[in-house]
Amino acid sequence: MDVSFQHLNVGRGLDILLAKSDVLTGSPQAVIHIQPDDTENAVDIGDIAVAIRLSAARLRTLLGNAPMADSLLSGGASASDGVHLRINNSTLVRRIAQDIRHSSYKDTCLKLFLQGKVVELLVESLSQPEAVGERSNAVTVRDLLLVDPVSPPSMTELSRLLGVSQRRLSNEFKEAFGMRVPEWLADWRLTRGRDLVMEGSTSMAEIAASLGYAHLSTFTAAFTKRFGAPPTRLRAGSAESSP
Repeated sequence: MDVSFQHLNVGRGLDILLAKSDVLTGSPQAVIHIQPDDTENAVDIGDIAVAIRLSAARLRTLLGNAPMADSLLSGGASASDGVHLRINNSTLVRRIAQDIRHSSYKDTCLKLFLQGKVVELLVESLSQPEAVGERSNAVTVRDLLLVDPVSPPSMTELSRLLGVSQRRLSNEFKEAFGMRVPEWLADWRLTRGRDLVMEGSTSMAEIAASLGYAHLSTFTAAFTKRFGAPPTRLRAGSAESSP
């Protein structure tokens, strides 16, 4: 399929190609090409929504000494064609593509924002079933939760669907993602809320409602506890930093 892409250069060693077409209405995928530092191989676009070309050096800059960087680079970034990662989580890919497309950031703020989205995709690439092996139940639960994070399936429903006890499912999820399902989902909602707050085009009441909060005050209290400042202050600071 011939897809038109928007090219975003995020500095040396990092480029993002974002689909302009209606590919997001299907089951969009993303691909990350981690390449040797001195090469700029062409990115195989195919029918994906987001394509990222990332040098090994820039990967180290983004992730530092995190074990994740070693895991990714051990896949062969020193080889002539580098490492090729495909992200199949269409819910996440669609959200990230839309976040990038509708971002109002500029200059330095935009580059920092885009780097954050790249890190999200890198994390996802290591949490897919082929990467986590026996923890694939946890990844399946995560994907099912994100289908409708405002009204997610209960642990009883998930247990019945996967044929695994609730206790085992809960333990596997915590092992994979570092927290129990309720805590993870609450954190995901607030992180998503922060993205919407920083983007700046949606009212606080609309953000709270879209994330399943019955009252704006409840969202504000949870947001402040999580990020150390109320959403209005965070948005004001973001607006001041943008030219």
